[in-house]
Amino acid sequence: MTTAPGSASALARNAANNGSDVVFACGGDGTVHEVVQGLVSEGGRPAAALGIVPVGSANALARHLRLPLDPVNAALAQVRGSERTIPVGKLECDGLTRYFTVMAGAGPDGALVYKMLTAQKSSAGRFAYYRRAAELFATRRFSAFEIEFVRSEANGFESVRAVSAMAVRVSDLGGLFRGLAGRMGSIEDDELRLLLVRPPAILALPLWFVSSWLGLRRFNPLLKAVSVSEFRCIPADGAAMHVEADGEWIGRGPVVVSILPGALRIRMPEGAAKYEA
Repeated sequence: MTTAPGSASALARNAANNGSDVVFACGGDGTVHEVVQGLVSEGGRPAAALGIVPVGSANALARHLRLPLDPVNAALAQVRGSERTIPVGKLECDGLTRYFTVMAGAGPDGALVYKMLTAQKSSAGRFAYYRRAAELFATRRFSAFEIEFVRSEANGFESVRAVSAMAVRVSDLGGLFRGLAGRMGSIEDDELRLLLVRPPAILALPLWFVSSWLGLRRFNPLLKAVSVSEFRCIPADGAAMHVEADGEWIGRGPVVVSILPGALRIRMPEGAAKYEA
């Protein structure tokens, strides 16, 4: 059992150091995120693999892996499945380094996660996100910030202004947010799929939702999708944006996000093939 924020990371790290071959995270995406912190290796083969027993409200990573949402069947599917070593995202913000498997973002999604810190998420579940997202987008005016990124096939940085930057590692964020990722990410990709929403926020954010739901993203002039190896978000006009990773609030910008190859072993059920766009 976890006892406090961060205790899952320590438990996972200790289990790996003491010879466990697989560490199962029993919980939602937040619990999985904490366990990942204790299992990622930046040099050499990770000591233990990640397994997931999905009992959270969103279970984005479990759904991406096509795991059964019944806890027993999910565990059995991974025991009977296979293991792969995958890249993870690496985020550096506010003096902290965090690793992520599902997504990381700066701007509105970070502000929403920050707002949820005081919510009773466990009792309200996913609907708490919907309600607070509606409140936030109706009352908040999001400032633009600078984003510098390096395309996967290029060297050197490009720069744009945006009101939202989201790196997506799964094809479906689930629920009302499922269309935002554009079915364009996979945890096995060795690059980051970066979604940029350009100002003005009052027009661009609703248009992002609508065009994604209608499958018309390619016709949205305020939405840009690019494959990158690294990107940086830099506050403009003195307004630091909120930053999140895997649905956990990390801090306020600036932030640097990159890809870390071969950093995590993970158990997968049979049939969890890499998503092909």
